[in-house]
Amino acid sequence: MTFNVLSHDTSHLLVCFTDYGQQQVKTALIIFLFCQVGNFSINITLRNLKCPGSKVKKIPHPTKNPFTWIFALVSCPNYTYELGSWMGFTVMTQCLPVAFFTIVGFVLMTVWARGKHRNYRKEFRDYPTLRSPILPFIL
Repeated sequence: MTFNVLSHDTSHLLVCFTDYGQQQVKTALIIFLFCQVGNFSINITLRNLKCPGSKVKKIPHPTKNPFTWIFALVSCPNYTYELGSWMGFTVMTQCLPVAFFTIVGFVLMTVWARGKHRNYRKEFRDYPTLRSPILPFIL
């Protein structure tokens, strides 16, 4: 395994592994972009749940947009897509600081997703039981 030290200033070094090919970078970029579009779609769907001025809360459900179909399995798909974006970015760059940031972000988003999932289940009696907080069937 080879690596490059990327920096013009030796006071801070950024270590990035370079044992990857163009196909890996392109695939990771596609995953990153796919998840960014998914995250955007979820945020639009969540925004449209409430009518302006209304305080009525609704259970988020899949819409005709295929990126929202993950609502059938996950309570917080915006975090699922966010994790996918960061994983794609990590594979694309293969930088240790990015991988560390991805892991820390995943832990934080898991805590937030579990809290939201718990609140949804308390607030709505008919909340879908199949849903997981952030990763389908796992977590």
